[in-house]
Amino acid sequence: MATDKFEHATFYLTKNQVDLIKELARKNQISRSALVRMIIREYLARQEGNKSE
Repeated sequence: MATDKFEHATFYLTKNQVDLIKELARKNQISRSALVRMIIREYLARQEGNKSE
């Protein structure tokens, strides 16, 4: 997927959060990386929503 602009963000997770992601991924039969991408997209969408209010 090509984009005009590349943005890099670093997110730090606690061990508990990582364990929760692993468990959610296993239960929902989705890869951990795909689940993390979904979580990050949701987080960024909320941040953008808060800026517009």
